[in-house]
Amino acid sequence: MHTIPQCECLKLEVKGPRLNLTFNRPEQRNAINIQMSAEFAAVLEWLEKTPEIRLVVLRGAGGHFCAGGDIKERRGMAEEVVTADHDPIMERNRKAGLAFMRFERLPQTTIALVEGSAFGGGMGYACMADITIVAEGARMGMPETTLGVAPAQIAPFVVKRIGLTRARQLALTAERFDGQKAYEYGIAQYLCADKDVDATLEEVVDKVLRCGPLANAATKQIMLTVGTLPEEEMVAFSARKFSELNRGTEGKEGQTAFAEKRKTAWQVEAEKAKG
Repeated sequence: MHTIPQCECLKLEVKGPRLNLTFNRPEQRNAINIQMSAEFAAVLEWLEKTPEIRLVVLRGAGGHFCAGGDIKERRGMAEEVVTADHDPIMERNRKAGLAFMRFERLPQTTIALVEGSAFGGGMGYACMADITIVAEGARMGMPETTLGVAPAQIAPFVVKRIGLTRARQLALTAERFDGQKAYEYGIAQYLCADKDVDATLEEVVDKVLRCGPLANAATKQIMLTVGTLPEEEMVAFSARKFSELNRGTEGKEGQTAFAEKRKTAWQVEAEKAKG
């Protein structure tokens, strides 16, 4: 396994096939600053070349998920010098958008555990994760328009998650809503009482780790490719993935384990790591 990045604004904990990735600026409700963004990009690069990690759990320290961008830091950026060749605000925003894309496309299964505040980019990450668990007491929203700016890079992911009609309503009113609404809107697939977030998380983690890691990665890739290829090319792409999995070691192991009525090798490995 490659050396894990050293971070200050993120807390990283590897537990067997699982990475616990925690936004770690609790005094600022885990608002995203330039340093956190750079650290997150480094972690994404590490994950892309670390297949030993099968699952990423994203949460926030101190009872809050992520309050979005650091407004105090951002205030001073409007006066930065812009030239014909360089717009620093646009470049940082573009890099943020590329990081969001990389997070969504990670081969690992991603789980966002949302409690407390999840605004702006925090809500964006909730919409990018493969699986989102939300506490009833969580508060979400896209407040960017009340600040005179746009939720530029998270908007596409919100639209993909909950549809254009609801996304427009939430962005153009900057409405704040709770965990129950987030579940009803389709942002989260699991809703739980605040006191049950950890128990719910572990139940979902156990379900994910029963699945083959290559099978999950391929399934995720197929689903994220929907709509980007003509129909016949999509059929061929999916068939190729299916064949690769069936012929591969993981597919053979999974089907043999089923026939022999035993646990798969990856299930046994995950259980050992959990202890």
